[in-house]
Amino acid sequence: EEGLEASPAKRFLADEATVVYQGEVRCVSRQQQSQPFGVGTMTRPIQEDLPAQQQHIAERLQGFDAYMEQLLKDWNAPGVGVGIVAGDKLVLAKGYGYRDFEKKLPVTPTTLFPIASNTKLFTAVAAGLLVEEGKLTWDEPIRDAIPAIRFYNNELNNMVTLRDMLAHRTGITRHDSIWYQRDSFSRKDLFNRIKYLEPEVALRQMFLYNNVMYAAVGYIIEVVSGKTWEVFARERIFEPLEMRNTVYTIADMLKQSDYGVPFTEKRESHDLYKIPYYEETGASAPAGAIISSIEELSHWLTALMNEGKYAGKQVLPPSVLKATLEPAIAQPNIVGETWGWWERLNSVYGMGRMTASYRGHLMTDHGGAIDGFHSQVSLLLQKNIGVTVFVIGDHCAQLRDVVTYNLYERLLELPHTPWSERGLHVRQKDKQAGKQARAKAGAERIPNTRPSHPLLDYVGEYEHLAYGILKIDMKDDNLQFNFGRILLPLT
Repeated sequence: EEGLEASPAKRFLADEATVVYQGEVRCVSRQQQSQPFGVGTMTRPIQEDLPAQQQHIAERLQGFDAYMEQLLKDWNAPGVGVGIVAGDKLVLAKGYGYRDFEKKLPVTPTTLFPIASNTKLFTAVAAGLLVEEGKLTWDEPIRDAIPAIRFYNNELNNMVTLRDMLAHRTGITRHDSIWYQRDSFSRKDLFNRIKYLEPEVALRQMFLYNNVMYAAVGYIIEVVSGKTWEVFARERIFEPLEMRNTVYTIADMLKQSDYGVPFTEKRESHDLYKIPYYEETGASAPAGAIISSIEELSHWLTALMNEGKYAGKQVLPPSVLKATLEPAIAQPNIVGETWGWWERLNSVYGMGRMTASYRGHLMTDHGGAIDGFHSQVSLLLQKNIGVTVFVIGDHCAQLRDVVTYNLYERLLELPHTPWSERGLHVRQKDKQAGKQARAKAGAERIPNTRPSHPLLDYVGEYEHLAYGILKIDMKDDNLQFNFGRILLPLT
């Protein structure tokens, strides 16, 4: 903002610390630091003992507000939230654009966003707490602790470990249609249906993202602890970290006053429109149901960066956090190989997060995506700096990476990488290709043909052991696909 660019950051003094307050750089005395600022604004002092290249963070962020304003225009983005944690302090928490585009309500540090798959690290850590207690193990067959679990074949039954399930290396692909847009299955149902999922590749040979495995681990936590995943995570993680407003459901989010509303761009134009919240997260909650804010996720980042300590207390075991970082399965360099962009190299998934080299600096991160909401939670492990980015809008989802990388380059004083320009080129190309493809839809259809059977012959219920029942109905003399909450015309 204007205040940030007009007011250069003051150097640290023995009795003062620099903070960013509503975009303006100020020096605050130690006595003032202990007192709250205004409601709705979260600002904390920058530590004086940060590594030398991380001092004077406010100076390095000069021009960032103008950059963000341009990004919102270029990407037609409804709203973005940004947080930076340095050491054990939230040094920047700010919103850009709107949490509710229609009502023009601004994004704030306390705006609640669904963080989607950034939930996974919470689930991995929750499971790790039971490993610490000796009730589970990372690397012994999971059936040793949970005899009821069954996989597709005996090889998987005898070999799959908790680490395999949390590292997406079971060889079983996503199968998201089992849970997405459906509320008929319980978490236990998903757990019991794993045995019908045939692996695509051999165990530990390929990274295959799998939300169902995280749902199953959530059920395992319940079996072992006697508490649901939701209760266990709240009692053992949220409450010690003072994440009091963090919730699991859209219904609970809407009871609060400050929350994001999903808007995205229409396919055929640049108009923004409101889309429904995704609410059927009950069974799959351990894979992606947490709803939190920049402010409260800073508590989580603080613990991750400080060996499990928060507010002077040991909240999470360091050994568990270390285990989630241990390399489990390599990922291909798709971005570099496809586009020639090699700034990020050699991602390796651990459990609930991955590590990679970003321009020579060790980074750990994870993304989150659910209808209308996108997030990135990341840390530079050797610099003790973390960044959280929230984005509203499916069409501008890539901003979670664009903003994250830009912030790290500013903080590390690295030359600017044109991530936004690159992403915009791809986005515009894809949007145009989509329009052209839709314009050709049906062009290859042969007229004056008819099905080999009367339409009524297709009507009925078709069952898959894992996916359940698919219904083909007749409506207004046309066939209709009916699966969960998905209704589509077939003729």
